[in-house]
Amino acid sequence: MTKGVFLLLLVSNFVLAAPEVRVSGFGTIGVVAEDSDQFGYRADFSKTGSVFEGDFDFAESTNLGIQFDVIASEEIDIVVQAIYRDQQDLNLKSALNLAFIRYSPNANWSFRLGRTAYDLFLLTEYRDIGYAYTWAHVPSEIYGVLPHRYLDGGDVTYSKPLGDLTFSAKFFYGKNEFAVTAFSAPDAPPFRFDNIVGLALDFQFINWDIAVNHTQLKFDSQAIKPLIEGLTQLNAFVPNFSVIWPNAVDFANAADLDNRKGTYTSLSGQYRFKKVTLISELAKIKTDTLSVQGVESGYLSGIYHTNAHNFFASVAFSKSEKFDLDSSGIILPALEQVPGGIEAFNASKLLLNYYSLNQKTVSVGWRWDFDENMSFKLQLDHTRIDDGGSTFWQPPAGNAAPDTNRTGHVNVLFANVSFLY
Repeated sequence: MTKGVFLLLLVSNFVLAAPEVRVSGFGTIGVVAEDSDQFGYRADFSKTGSVFEGDFDFAESTNLGIQFDVIASEEIDIVVQAIYRDQQDLNLKSALNLAFIRYSPNANWSFRLGRTAYDLFLLTEYRDIGYAYTWAHVPSEIYGVLPHRYLDGGDVTYSKPLGDLTFSAKFFYGKNEFAVTAFSAPDAPPFRFDNIVGLALDFQFINWDIAVNHTQLKFDSQAIKPLIEGLTQLNAFVPNFSVIWPNAVDFANAADLDNRKGTYTSLSGQYRFKKVTLISELAKIKTDTLSVQGVESGYLSGIYHTNAHNFFASVAFSKSEKFDLDSSGIILPALEQVPGGIEAFNASKLLLNYYSLNQKTVSVGWRWDFDENMSFKLQLDHTRIDDGGSTFWQPPAGNAAPDTNRTGHVNVLFANVSFLY
């Protein structure tokens, strides 16, 4: 991505005669506490840390960002945004959230090239800017599943006022990668998406907004190759292995990630009454690989506004499809006698449940805008974790083998101050 920044700066040297440069920023200082010694909270799937009972953690909800807006002309501007949010490896690539040049020849058309926000969510453009939304944190059931924040590529947006209605359509293409991990892994390997093609439609009226997003992508990952090779060798050299583990090679190939396709579809919107705002998002993930099971998720939030105070309540859910390896005909007593057999079985179970998230959350909270550019937020989440959906939550340190079927309840308290500068 450093090449992309260099390109933007190079282009700016040609187009900027007397540029106007605007510098702004945002940040959140927050603390998280919870009441479970079995389920460790983390902000999203890229986080390797966790918060357990007795902890007061600042890393999960604290960030600091800065943005440069360079106005070259009425048609051309450049945006660069960097953010620190406790990245595992802090460098230019991981800190750079936005870096694009935009060409807007008229009020209807806009063209962007570089690193743009990955348009998946209702809050895509400001998911890390805590001051921009009411809650103390965005709903994990939607925003925690996909930590991918940016797209390296380009997009074209067409917008058109139609009376009191404003319609816009955005087409985007590119690639990205972001760290993804589970089960208290010591590091978060990159999860790459290639050939990302998406369409985002938005309808804005006086009191309501509705958005429809659809994205198709191709996974670029060799993570499953060792398992495929291992099961292929066991099937070739262990007598009667096809009886002990029927269709083992077919299963491994079905779990492969590389060059497999996935889609993300969402419907979101908000309606503004005089004193109340309703916000909702519904999303569905579909893939053609067993390693990333289909996920359905969503939330509904109501916010009551009174002067500088906002009181809110939300309900959220996420439900994953589940492939039950235990009932697939494997003869476990015989597999235990095969060198490497039980290890392959355990690795397969982890892969199948690596990206599952089955839970329901009820949230209540309060936001106080005590200054023009500062707000205090307090939020309590109560989450019920259902069977096969606990990988969003980190297990206790020292677990020899992560249990993918943990169930339980967790209460998490968030308190933070968000600000603009």
